[in-house]
Parts: sequence; C-alpha cells; structure tokens
Amino acid sequence: MLRAIIIDDEQSGIDLLQMLISRNSHLIRIVGSTLDPQEGIGLIEDFRPDVVFLDISMPTMSGFEMLARLQYHDFKLVFTTAHRDYAIEAIRNKAFDYLLKPVADEEFTQCIRNIIAESDQPAVVPPRKEQVFLELLAKDGINYIRMEEIIRLEAARSYTVFYLDGGVRHVASKSLKEFESRLDGGLFYRCHNSHIINLHKVQKFVNHQGYFALMKDGSMADIAKKCKEPFLERLKGL
Repeated sequence: MLRAIIIDDEQSGIDLLQMLISRNSHLIRIVGSTLDPQEGIGLIEDFRPDVVFLDISMPTMSGFEMLARLQYHDFKLVFTTAHRDYAIEAIRNKAFDYLLKPVADEEFTQCIRNIIAESDQPAVVPPRKEQVFLELLAKDGINYIRMEEIIRLEAARSYTVFYLDGGVRHVASKSLKEFESRLDGGLFYRCHNSHIINLHKVQKFVNHQGYFALMKDGSMADIAKKCKEPFLERLKGL
C-alpha cells in the first residue's frame, strides 16, 4: 500500500483528488491532507509518504517554496495546478507528473497507473468500472436510479434528497458524502457542502446575491465561492 499526502489551498481540490484516488486505486491510501503548506511540511516529515500531490500557487507559500524547506524528498511528486507556466520549474523539481486543474479523470488514472508501475506493488490498478445505477433502499424494496436521471443531490442533515427527471424525489438515509464517491466524477460536481449537481442538467449560472446553478427542473443549487471558478471550468469542458 502506497501512502499519499495532498496539499492544496482549496478544499474542493483536495476533495476531488480524494474521490479520484478512491475510485481508481485500492493501492494508494491518503494518510494526510491540508490547506496549509506549512502544515504540509510537517505531514511529509512525519509520515514520509510515497506520493505527494501538491498545488503550486498557494497564497502563504508556493509549492516550490515548500519543497525547498523539506528535509525528506524520497517520494513521487505530482503537481496539481491551474497554471501551465510552471512546467519547466516542475521538471527542475523532479516532478513525477504535472496535472492541470480541473484534473481530468483519464489523466489522473494514467498517473496512478504510472506510479503503481514504478513501485514494488504486486498488483496493478484495476480497470475502472462505470456504475450505471445507484441503489436506494426503500420501505417496500430498492429503487434503482440511473445516473443520467439525477438532476442534483441535496444534503438534509444526515439524509440526502435526490432530485430526478420528471419531478421525482427520493430521500436516502445516507449522507451526501457517502454518495459522492459513488457518482460519476465526469458528470457530477460538488459545488457546495450541501449540493452535488449533474453538470449536464445545468441551464444557467446565476451571479446575483451569491452564486447559484439554475437546473433543468427550475431548482437552484448554491455554489460556494471557492467552487465558482472550478465549476465554470468544468462547464467549459463539457
């Protein structure tokens, strides 16, 4: 089992990598993550990980500055950044890979495969299996919901409300976080602590007294300030 640490000044960036790792490999375990590069130094020195996923452009300390302060360097370094301009400096820092945000699922999967191939792990990354249905327990049985039917999911304390095509709603007795890892990351985006949306069902980005996604059914989902730019980038990529 390879141990990994994620350092990114945006929680959405950490959440995405955690989801991609959980979906693409059982051979990598996240032992720590942080929004603070100074704390990241401590995590690396303490845990001595096999892999470090590191953002470059961070307000308090850049990824390059953080690397210069490290004593321990025996890990595979994967930069995650929204900027193409750092590629040369990343090479100088002996980066194993350089992933542009928003991180594409296919590129991340190949990165993981390459990491596993160069390690002494006995197994390879299993091929990704697309999940077509979600199973939701009901009083009288099980509801099978196709991914493309889902418009959005909304947290309701420890429950999750599913909004589907045709005005159908289902309430599941599991948290939003539990469903997040089971959704297709290419189709769904967690735009807020309380909302996951189907990007193909977005009709309009609303920028009035906050940020919102107007969905196909006329409902609105809040977009957290830190998620605004990643959300718009994801829409451009559809």
